[in-house]
Amino acid sequence: MRRFPHTWCPGCGIGAVLKNVAMVIKELGWNDQNAVAVSGIGCSGRMSGYMNLDAVHTPHGRVLTAAEAIKTVRPDLNVIVLSGDGDLASIGGNHLLHTSRRNPDITVLCNDNEIYGLTGGQAGPTTPKGTKTLTSPRGEPYLPLRLGRMLTLQPPYFYARTTVYHLNHFKTCIREALLWKGFSFVDIISDCIELNGRRLGFKTAHQMFKWFDERFHIVKGERDHLQENELGIAKAVVEEASRPIEKVEEKPEIPTDLKPFTLQELHHFDGTGGKSIYIAYKGKVYDLSTSPLFQGEKRMRCHLAGKDLTKDMDIAPHGEDLVFKFPVVGRLK
Repeated sequence: MRRFPHTWCPGCGIGAVLKNVAMVIKELGWNDQNAVAVSGIGCSGRMSGYMNLDAVHTPHGRVLTAAEAIKTVRPDLNVIVLSGDGDLASIGGNHLLHTSRRNPDITVLCNDNEIYGLTGGQAGPTTPKGTKTLTSPRGEPYLPLRLGRMLTLQPPYFYARTTVYHLNHFKTCIREALLWKGFSFVDIISDCIELNGRRLGFKTAHQMFKWFDERFHIVKGERDHLQENELGIAKAVVEEASRPIEKVEEKPEIPTDLKPFTLQELHHFDGTGGKSIYIAYKGKVYDLSTSPLFQGEKRMRCHLAGKDLTKDMDIAPHGEDLVFKFPVVGRLK
């Protein structure tokens, strides 16, 4: 409280975001021992400085990299990201894509006021087409980035859209997002009355709030996706793929009437001095004397003769084919 009053303009929606986030955190019993706030650049990035939590104020667009790093080295902490649409969806857009894909257990609370407020009111990534701003005096010519569509393309995901006007719904979205196991994103449609609202013709923040009520309506229940005029929660999980049944290798039956060999006896048949070339594989003894691998002056691979090659041949791509065509002359004891 020593840092209040805050620095935001009168009527700014960020104050409502900060208040409701703080209320839910307190209700959940989170504090400076088990939670950390990570913020980006912009008006929204100042929220972490007013919270009694360990906080990291990151470079522009890098809030998610810092948050994911913290969660990686301290998985016991509850990591909360507080930032805006400009920081998260513009210079930080690439990190948003891949952080959501990796699905770390962090919660992102995005103050989406559809404008670059801190720098004077330029068009941002979520500015609606046709909006007049400093950089689009004739109206924004491009379609906005649809965060809801982008973040619900493939499971798992948790995406909620709410506004600073719909307070009960707003608080519910924050709570569910903080309790979600995995990456969760709350898109909070907010107002910037001074650098956006007045250019749109609104005289007060309350008029912008009523405009939010006209633009959006709340949908009940869980959804896979949200339409652009819907407020609600869209979430999906990935069903764990069933594990393949491990095949138990059946040991081949070895006839008991075969001549028994000990390993020491097997070593005797190493091809030297005109002796036969025997090898053992899976309990059977094969006569490889006629194999081309052991013929000629150099008698290649004679170092294999007289040995049990079961382990060596199991990792060879065609090991079995090299012995099965030769006669079985015995079995290992």
